[in-house]
Amino acid sequence: MPVNLRLSLTIFKVGFLVEGAGSFVALTTNASELPFHGYLLLVGPLFSVFGILFLWVGRHEWNELHHRRVGHARIAFGLSLAAIALAGAPIAYLAGVGATSPPGWLGFEFGISIALVFALTFVTYALVAAHLVGRVGEIAIGIGLAWALLLSGLIGLALSPQLGSIVRSVVARSTAIEVVARPIVLLDALLGFSYLAFFVAFADAHYRVARGAPSTPP
Repeated sequence: MPVNLRLSLTIFKVGFLVEGAGSFVALTTNASELPFHGYLLLVGPLFSVFGILFLWVGRHEWNELHHRRVGHARIAFGLSLAAIALAGAPIAYLAGVGATSPPGWLGFEFGISIALVFALTFVTYALVAAHLVGRVGEIAIGIGLAWALLLSGLIGLALSPQLGSIVRSVVARSTAIEVVARPIVLLDALLGFSYLAFFVAFADAHYRVARGAPSTPP
């Protein structure tokens, strides 16, 4: 029985529920800011870290197919961490030199990096479970990923011109996460539909793994 794989899928499902619930609260209440002062944005990467950690701990449970897919998921998540670093680099540089009016190209780089952070996080989710799901899970992953990729691009566009405001917030030693979250409240709330779709997909994967579906280790 692939215990660590099932635990990893459970961790991801809990993360989707938390993210989805927070998103739908913001969406249904027309909130002007995300729950928990914007720190909801950090929930997805945090649960991804723990989910992938348990996948690595349980690597002895993997079959050849799962070994390849998890390897791809780890690469995608590593790229999302690199995108986080690329998004943080211009903030750190501009705050360090005291420049609060960044050039346009730097704002563009920042927006692209932010879009990649969101997009690659959802690609990671898809790679973790795509080979474990049935037909329902495949449809859920396809819908959830397509919607998330669209919104990721829109989030990047929304935050690109906000680089100067974020730098000024950092220089003023205020909570920068609120400055990041405020312009994308609606877009992040709409991601709740993707979180719901991935919850359905991972629930399907969990059920099939527990039942001993052919694509999982014996």
